[in-house]
Amino acid sequence: MKKSVTLFVIIIAVLVLFFSFYFILTKPYDKGEFSVSDYSEEIENVNFQIEKTYGNITDYKSAAKVGKAAISERFNISDSSIFEWIGCDVKYDEENDAYYVHTYHISPVPMFGGEHYLIIKSDGTVLSIWGEK
Repeated sequence: MKKSVTLFVIIIAVLVLFFSFYFILTKPYDKGEFSVSDYSEEIENVNFQIEKTYGNITDYKSAAKVGKAAISERFNISDSSIFEWIGCDVKYDEENDAYYVHTYHISPVPMFGGEHYLIIKSDGTVLSIWGEK
């Protein structure tokens, strides 16, 4: 009886540690500032543009949420798919009131997964979106 209780406690402790690390690693991070002018080539590239406008963005957390939604829609990645988001970095350009969102995810299928990038104005207008599948 004592062995089964000890084993149960160990399993619960391992699960708690696993989920704690998972949520720490997958939360979005504010990476400071960037300049929209550094990405003029991506913004001017027709292949990197979409015409949909998303909702207002107030901080780096909402930028990450909108960025993931836009990337999922643009690259046909559903929330119930095999993809697993493992990170999201956000930078802000105060002068142009725009956010740079960099997401990366993994997949159990080797040919899927990768990194995606998005530059979006705080009013939800996507300036550029690109990445790899």
